[in-house]
Amino acid sequence: MKTQARVVVIGGGVVGVSTLYHLTKKGWSDVVLLERKELTSGSTWHAAGLLPLFNMSYSVGQIHKYSVALYERLEAETGQAIGLRQVSNIRLARTADRMDEYHFYAGVAETIGVDVRFLDADGVKEIWPLCNTDGIVGAIQHPRDGYIQPADLTQALATGARQGGAEINRGVTVTAIERQANGEWRVTTDQGEI
Repeated sequence: MKTQARVVVIGGGVVGVSTLYHLTKKGWSDVVLLERKELTSGSTWHAAGLLPLFNMSYSVGQIHKYSVALYERLEAETGQAIGLRQVSNIRLARTADRMDEYHFYAGVAETIGVDVRFLDADGVKEIWPLCNTDGIVGAIQHPRDGYIQPADLTQALATGARQGGAEINRGVTVTAIERQANGEWRVTTDQGEI
């Protein structure tokens, strides 16, 4: 384990490993991740892994769009499958107010560059024959929505981070974090200090 690093990331779930991966993509190779057990051994291993692009917030919508684009290229980049399945998503509207909300959202989605399709009841039935469309005013569809396998995604991000020069240490428990007088941080673990 290194004794010095530009950045120390604590936690080997998808958020920690993604942070490490993105630091290496910014050119920061002197980065370390510490995980007390194994990668994905916390909440990541049982997360649903859903990828919905629908979001009324421009900022969060940008994050969703970026994530889907990353997942579409990550397997080719790392050689690690992530279980990406883009099966689409349909959101039904039973009221005119809900359809108005979808039209507002479509404006947000258009500025982000997210593909949204409007469907009438027949269009819904064509895509989803088992849907009861009685009372459906309309719907929207996101063709690129889907899901990933969170544990596989984490492993692919870890591979990408290692390819970028990052170090990942498993089985290392952080016991203290202290700010030093010079502004640097000391991370104390059961296996030494960084």
